[in-house]
Amino acid sequence: MQNGPSLQQTPPLEDAAIEELFALWESIFGPGAADIDRGVFGGAEEEFCRSVLFCEQAEGAVVGTCFTMHDRTLPLAGFGEVATSPDWRGRGIASRLCGAAVRDFQAHGGEAFFLGTGNPAAARIYHRLGWRKIVGNNVMVHIASGHSPEEYLVDYFRRSGDVSVVPATAAVRVRMIPLLVTPHDWKVLDANVGSRSCRYFNQVSCMGLYPRYVRGTADRGCFFAAVAEDGRVVGLSSVAVDPDGVRRVDGFAHANFAAALGDLVQAAGEWDGGSGPLEATIAVEDEEKRDAFVGLGFAARGAGKPFDFDGRKVQSWILRRD
Repeated sequence: MQNGPSLQQTPPLEDAAIEELFALWESIFGPGAADIDRGVFGGAEEEFCRSVLFCEQAEGAVVGTCFTMHDRTLPLAGFGEVATSPDWRGRGIASRLCGAAVRDFQAHGGEAFFLGTGNPAAARIYHRLGWRKIVGNNVMVHIASGHSPEEYLVDYFRRSGDVSVVPATAAVRVRMIPLLVTPHDWKVLDANVGSRSCRYFNQVSCMGLYPRYVRGTADRGCFFAAVAEDGRVVGLSSVAVDPDGVRRVDGFAHANFAAALGDLVQAAGEWDGGSGPLEATIAVEDEEKRDAFVGLGFAARGAGKPFDFDGRKVQSWILRRD
């Protein structure tokens, strides 16, 4: 990286530059706190997203950053890794970098630019630059049309069309965000990864959503996406195999694409040969979800371990299909 204000870099970055970035982020956010792994900065996902690093340097070191990932199929972008070195705060670095990111987003025809923050001071900067909070979320979105987030999300999922269920890859990293920041009637969306509806629980993440699914299925499992013809992700499912060989499956779909649930659960159940019984853990309050799984051949087997979402207990049922 060269010295200078408001530099713009695109992956792949050199290894030394990547290590400098992660050293800065870990010094501010703590080890492992970055939502984006090193491979992204090395160019591993450029076929799916146009990634851009915005940074400022001073005295030979990076002192401020933000990072954007623009989906190459849909006019969506995710925003993260906003950081300023403590010694350089109060000089407008974050505002300049975020402003540059917004201009780049607009110049490339973006419609919805998502970010997550729990920092009120940062949220005020984002609001001034055009982002608006999504109800039930720590996620904000910049809508190019000027519509409210709620209007945009309703319109986004209004369009119908054929849906295919495919194994999820990094292609869904940005595309899954609109689905997961939309309020859903079911409280627990996916027990395997701890995904829940922002209608009932605050959604605290944005660019961390894809890593959550990756981590939740990393040991022995996989997750799947229901994808509309135009590339929108309209449903997700997962399978995680426990040491006893029980395949724990879960999933959900947007209400306008409810018919995709069967294919999502089937794909999860058939992963890696599909042998052994299937189990689903469903919140007691999610009676419609329970009925949907019963319609897919599952039967109630009794009470399960309660979910614990930020100290709030949610009782559950175990459903099983042999």
